[in-house]
Amino acid sequence: MTDKIITKKDGAIGRITFNNPDKLNAMSLEMWEGFTQSVLELDADPEIRVIVLRGAGDVSFVAGADVSKYEDERMGDDAQERYAKAGEIGMAALYKSGKISIAAIDGWCIGGGISLAVSCDLRYCSEKSKFGQPAMRYGIGYRYKSLRRLVDVVGVPATKDMLLGGLQFDAAEAYAKGLVGRVLPAAEFEAFIDKTVATIASGAPLTGQQVKFTLNTILKDPADRDLEKCEAMFQACYASKDYKEGIRAFAEKRKPVFTGE
Repeated sequence: MTDKIITKKDGAIGRITFNNPDKLNAMSLEMWEGFTQSVLELDADPEIRVIVLRGAGDVSFVAGADVSKYEDERMGDDAQERYAKAGEIGMAALYKSGKISIAAIDGWCIGGGISLAVSCDLRYCSEKSKFGQPAMRYGIGYRYKSLRRLVDVVGVPATKDMLLGGLQFDAAEAYAKGLVGRVLPAAEFEAFIDKTVATIASGAPLTGQQVKFTLNTILKDPADRDLEKCEAMFQACYASKDYKEGIRAFAEKRKPVFTGE
């Protein structure tokens, strides 16, 4: 594991921090590999219900790739393919995870930072945050799955604005485009993230898994949809002990205690 990816478990909450603040948390190959390991570890932990991503410091979430390492990590077909695959594997692991994921964006979210954010289920940002995809500036490309996730969130026109037009979105425009679900003043950002994470962590995990899987299924091409699994997960919710606990708790006017059973 690299010290540039910090992973912490806090009860039902898994926290991943991109810890490269001197480079605005730009991603290197070792960071992508460490990130994948962290996601897989948290996804395999039955106690974890939500994964939170954030950048170290108060300037940036993730500001793309670490350009200072391009010569070593991305020049040449084999090197570039290894780097690209490392990123794809990590983001796919997050996107497919049974845990609900949140991108807590406080500052710059550029290039690979946006790819990471749209691999999460939820995205919230502070009002100082800025978003962009300067691909044309560096001559880099994006594979289908990466662009598909972005298009699923903001649509083709906004994706073209960033990738072809080189436009940056401030927090308000990112919200208007649907890239983030809420914009918070700096003084309220941490409290909002903590409250949202706690709400998810205390919720029914089978419901979270079922809703996430079904929504992601809707976004797939029809031939790739597993509708039988969607139905099985739906039925499992109503057959669960958690469903009975939720109904009892409502009747007894108390908070439910869900176990994922």
